[in-house]
Amino acid sequence: MTTFIGLPDLHDQAEALKRIARPLAKADVVLLVGDMTNGSMNHLLRLFSILNEFNEHVYAVPGNMDTPQVLAHLAREGMNLHRRFEMVDGVAVVGVGGALPFDGDFVFSEDEFSAMLDEAAAGLPSGMPVLLVSHQPPYNTALDVIRSGQHVGSRAVRAWIEKHQPLACVCGHIHEAAGVDRIGQTLLINPGPLAATWSYAYLDICDGQLVTAEIRRADADDGQDTPHER
Repeated sequence: MTTFIGLPDLHDQAEALKRIARPLAKADVVLLVGDMTNGSMNHLLRLFSILNEFNEHVYAVPGNMDTPQVLAHLAREGMNLHRRFEMVDGVAVVGVGGALPFDGDFVFSEDEFSAMLDEAAAGLPSGMPVLLVSHQPPYNTALDVIRSGQHVGSRAVRAWIEKHQPLACVCGHIHEAAGVDRIGQTLLINPGPLAATWSYAYLDICDGQLVTAEIRRADADDGQDTPHER
């Protein structure tokens, strides 16, 4: 069994990680799903100084508010998933960062998203179980609805999910659209910003099968004053 925790949209609120110290320490892998910062390298380094107290097995994609310097740090530290994949216990964790045109440095067109997703999965053997990590949610789901009711997700991300049917897609970006949905056999999950929802995505994968995928809230005994177990 491999346990993943997904965290989108920390937005410089690194101290919030202390509220989920226990689940972070027990997870096999932590996935940072973009917008770790609002552009500050100092805040990124603070994030990792806190996170590494609990778990050093981290992969990440940049969000639209992150910067090329943030991406360079991820690559230098061996954590970058943007436009590539990593094998974790027989599961291909495929990543794409950024968002459709919006604020920030990492914004892309639908054609660019399509090309980046194909690049990220290049070389994957047929039939390999896949976990997709995408800051931008797919189009026309419960996870891409803004307050006006408009769907603002990516059609390219949706098309890729429909074609490849990953086990799950962990996404973020639309803060008000935290929740769970499906596209075919693929479970979609966005726990929302940790500092606002006090929630995180929790996934268990065993022998290439998705056993658990849900949003969990931080409990009173999840904080850093409790023992760190593995």
